[in-house]
Amino acid sequence: MARKQKIKNEDPSINFRLPEELKLQIYKEASLMNKTVSNFLRDHLLEFMNGSLYEKEIAEYKSNSFINSTEFLQLVVWIYKKRNDNKHKIEDSIKQDDYITTIKSIGEQLPWELVEEFDKVLLDLMKVKKEEGSHKNYTFCRSGYLYENGFNYGKLETYLLKTEIERCVI
Repeated sequence: MARKQKIKNEDPSINFRLPEELKLQIYKEASLMNKTVSNFLRDHLLEFMNGSLYEKEIAEYKSNSFINSTEFLQLVVWIYKKRNDNKHKIEDSIKQDDYITTIKSIGEQLPWELVEEFDKVLLDLMKVKKEEGSHKNYTFCRSGYLYENGFNYGKLETYLLKTEIERCVI
């Protein structure tokens, strides 16, 4: 960040009113940062005006943009729906290519242990896509000793319920 210019007494000032509660909060925050109220507010206004005030939050959002995307959310909801009904439906055919595309981009976005789980779904989607006939079923959504290649829903749930800090540690 560029070096700050020293404020002179002849520099213009702005006066405005604000609620007492907000004023107390500003005084408290300025004190915690060992700044004058003027410097505290000036710094925040500068950061707001130059767009740097929320850089950390924007970076966090961008790092989570894939798992927050509509495509990923639709895929996860569809995977969970298949737990209750593993039959291939006409609606599945419509979104099938979208799901395949989303799964193929997961490798760059999620930890390897989750990529392996989504690969099970990808293989099943491709198998069902190539099958002939109307009685197609997905097997990824089954679990138990007979279906060792089933999707591990617990791994996905654990990952999605972790905070951003916890995800970085994985």
